[in-house]
Amino acid sequence: MNQAGVVHRALSPFVYAYDQETVHIRLMTAKDDIEKVELIYGDPYEWEAEKEEDRDWNFDPEKEKSWKVQQKSMQYNGSDATYDYWFIAIRPERKRVRYGFEVHGETTAVLTERGWYDEAPLDHPGYYFSVPYVHATDVFDTPDWVKDTVWYQIFPERFANGDRANDPAGTKEWGSEAPAFQNFFGGDFQGVIDHVDHLQRLGVTGVYFCPVFEAPSNHKYDTLDYLKLDPAFGDEKTFRKMIDVLHENGIRVLLDAVFNHISEEHPAFQDVLEKGQDSKFVNWFTIDSFPVDPSIPNYEVFAFERNMPKLNTAHPDVKDYLLHVGRYWVEEFGIDGWRLDVASEVDHAFWRDFRKEVRAANGTCYIVGECWTDSQPWLLGDQFDAVMNYGLTESFLTCFATGETSVRDFSHAVIRNLNWHSQNVNEVMFNLIDSHDTPRALTRAKGNIERM
Repeated sequence: MNQAGVVHRALSPFVYAYDQETVHIRLMTAKDDIEKVELIYGDPYEWEAEKEEDRDWNFDPEKEKSWKVQQKSMQYNGSDATYDYWFIAIRPERKRVRYGFEVHGETTAVLTERGWYDEAPLDHPGYYFSVPYVHATDVFDTPDWVKDTVWYQIFPERFANGDRANDPAGTKEWGSEAPAFQNFFGGDFQGVIDHVDHLQRLGVTGVYFCPVFEAPSNHKYDTLDYLKLDPAFGDEKTFRKMIDVLHENGIRVLLDAVFNHISEEHPAFQDVLEKGQDSKFVNWFTIDSFPVDPSIPNYEVFAFERNMPKLNTAHPDVKDYLLHVGRYWVEEFGIDGWRLDVASEVDHAFWRDFRKEVRAANGTCYIVGECWTDSQPWLLGDQFDAVMNYGLTESFLTCFATGETSVRDFSHAVIRNLNWHSQNVNEVMFNLIDSHDTPRALTRAKGNIERM
């Protein structure tokens, strides 16, 4: 048996409360090395007495014989190229449990939190992994409605032009030239209203909108005002009508929030450029030296974009402002959730408070972060419900769109992805084929409709 290939820690996604009654437990073992795994578990305070009349809730070594446990076989839960995965769901009677693993390969051994043993040590439960107590408030409460949602992404400026009266200067005729970083085609809220039937025919039950707030660009990821809709998309009346029409047709609304950075044209940053250290907004940003020089730049930015200064989300004023934004659009317009841009570069404390704010406004609000890598720190139930599952996206495209990898490779990626997240997260994960940040799937397929 390859004991070094057996992996478990008493942390999610290896162990977690799936609901108030159920605990999920997972184990990883080296691929093709283990034949069977038995879970050894029990209440840490329940003991076997030599005589029933001697049984006592308080352990007395003179009367008690051993810790009372039971065993159940774990389910083989698939493999990737390196590991086999094992799973079991148990329902501890008193919401607490100690557990270990009896692992069967060429030999049999028992894994506990203190290490390996030839036989299960039952003189005390202290050897074993622990779920001390399942508190209802600690259960990951993801929104039920997301589990069956089919998402469609709308880049508002490029979906449909329904109202020429709000077109920005220089708007191009639809389809007259290729989309480019600087051009505008006049897409707006009315265009979405006019084409709800298209979304219905596709079977869409949720729309994810790229940013809709005032910004100078066509993509709107350089926010000028988080509390004002971009006038090129329409006014609040039209926005509210669009949300109502979508809701009436069974379609939920997910808005994009860019809290990592703002536009260099934002009034707060302009004030810093003008007044330097004397600006009341100077601590909204992380500035290396003065005077502030956008040509270098000598301040923190998104990526290397000098026109997108990074916000200091730990600053109380910034935090209060953005938390108000998060709650405002939920309360005032009834949006159903937030997609959070560059979420992995914003501090965890901010996101914990953000979840509390938006969930106070709507207890079933969906929160999905833009995280491209292993995202477990954000998926513990106190921050996001899910992330954009780009890792699986790439595996899907390299198998089916480009043919670079095999179906077996794709299978391994799916199994690994499912086992690296709690089931609570898997049920609401934001699984996507492509987005505004990637080449389109049809492009990856080199225009091959059959592959698409």
